[in-house]
Amino acid sequence: MEAVAHAGSVYLEAFEGSAERAPQWLQSLHEQGIRAFEARGFPGAREEAWRKTNLKPITAEYFPVAGTQGAASAELVERLGELGECFRVVFVDGRFAADLSDLAGLPSGVSVAPLSEYQGQAPERLVKSLGARADITGHPFAALNTAFFVDGAYIHVARGTGLEKPIVVTHIATAEADQHAVYPRLVVEAEAAAEVRVVERFISDPQSGALVVPVSELSAGEGTILDYSRLQEDGIATMNVGTVNMASAANASLRGAFVGDGGRLVRLDLIADLEGEHGEIDCNGIYLTEGRQFTDFHTWFNHRVPNCYSRQRFKGILQGRSESVFDGLVKVFEGAQKTDAVQENRNLVLGKRAFAHSNPRLEIFADDVKCTHGSTVGELDEEALFYLRTRGIGVEGATGMLTLAFAGEIVDMFRVSGVRDHVRRVLMRRLGVEDADIGDIL
Repeated sequence: MEAVAHAGSVYLEAFEGSAERAPQWLQSLHEQGIRAFEARGFPGAREEAWRKTNLKPITAEYFPVAGTQGAASAELVERLGELGECFRVVFVDGRFAADLSDLAGLPSGVSVAPLSEYQGQAPERLVKSLGARADITGHPFAALNTAFFVDGAYIHVARGTGLEKPIVVTHIATAEADQHAVYPRLVVEAEAAAEVRVVERFISDPQSGALVVPVSELSAGEGTILDYSRLQEDGIATMNVGTVNMASAANASLRGAFVGDGGRLVRLDLIADLEGEHGEIDCNGIYLTEGRQFTDFHTWFNHRVPNCYSRQRFKGILQGRSESVFDGLVKVFEGAQKTDAVQENRNLVLGKRAFAHSNPRLEIFADDVKCTHGSTVGELDEEALFYLRTRGIGVEGATGMLTLAFAGEIVDMFRVSGVRDHVRRVLMRRLGVEDADIGDIL
């Protein structure tokens, strides 16, 4: 059954026929989401921003909302400890799992709660911020999430509050969610002069052919430091199509670390808005693909005011017959003088039939700016490989060392130590590197 939106689409029918009703304060937002999806529909193959993303596995089927919370396997539960010491918030198949979460010891000024906690009335600041940044009219998957999410995490950090230990929000898709949709939601508000580290992670059962459609909205207040890490590590059968919306106020520093590893079809749309002078948004990412995996990173960095700084550095490592897309735009609006922006995408193709698309772009409507962009797609340096071989290192070891060196520049930029160490282990496992000494080059 074709699921592309039309008058009376299956998604509208499901929305109108759902027996699960949201709290009154959420109902209007859900209705806005389904109306936006009905008006927009799924992207067509001729739409520039989507033409390289084959959505047929999604649009040719209907994915009902996962109606119950499945049982997370012991293996998935064990993975919750991979990031070290942290405050932990866990959602299973889109619903809060209190038994897997641990928020003991949160300091005064930091509030972390599932949206489902607010059954009666939500704080006014949450009502105002939830949905304020997600573009439901232009992005169909953000609209679907807005129509159907049943739970999510709300993190609020009060003015002047600092928190060293990271808050980790983990979304688990179980085997019971196979052929169903899960709609994770995250809202992070860090007020002026605050400092906080937030990690959002996606993991799923290897047998779960779920459609995961997350939306994350993050705001860094004036003079705030907000570190956000996003680890997409789904099972091989899962599809994950999400959006991250982030905004920095004056003198704020919003730093992002992005990892794409796993999943059958994966796409992330990252929208970053610099809204206050002397704000900065610095995002670094790495994506790993193998087999027939498809990973797509689309970024929009909007310099809306003068004297702002942005960095985008993304690297891909492709194996097997996998395919990746990086499409990034830096837009400097009229009047945004003294903008300083850098955008880089580098891809290392290890598979003979792997393919990487790279399309960094600039749109500049101001005349006093410093903006650069660049991209490369290539294989390992044969001379460097030969040099290592002459030192008695085998083919696999030499390949692993050079690949780890390629990735190391990005990994070293990840600010949260637990994330950085975890990604190093993932890289070594993916590349089949056994000798721990090789990892020291990271």
